[in-house]
Amino acid sequence: MKKIFLLLFLISLTQCSRHYEYAETVNIKNFWHKKNALNFDFEIKNPQQPKNLFFIVRNNNNYSFSNLYLFISLKQNGKILETDTLNYPLAKPTGEWLGTGTGSVKEIEFQYKKNFKFPEKGRYTLSVIQGMRKDTLEGIEDFGLIIN
Repeated sequence: MKKIFLLLFLISLTQCSRHYEYAETVNIKNFWHKKNALNFDFEIKNPQQPKNLFFIVRNNNNYSFSNLYLFISLKQNGKILETDTLNYPLAKPTGEWLGTGTGSVKEIEFQYKKNFKFPEKGRYTLSVIQGMRKDTLEGIEDFGLIIN
């Protein structure tokens, strides 16, 4: 009986764990100015294997909007390969925050690219700039990038 329980426990642990090729979170400290780009530097070793890219946003009750506009640039060796403008919802129309968490801080994960193939192996930089109408955003605590 103990062996069966141990086996089921080990299976559940392996199913719950996620393998990330790259994961980094930047602590914005509740103030994100438009001029402050968040740069994520990473290496792609196997460009033929499609990658999924996700953003992680942690916000608190000081955030005064229900969405978040982002300007994204993917660069390799200083050359911009592509740019995107994204709009992600952070709250329901009722004002209730999306995401998970207890208390005033909520965390939400947004898919950026699915099954994306990088052009070649090497070092890349993904730059993220907030695109809201305020120069300085209050209420964003952390912003992260996950590649798997």
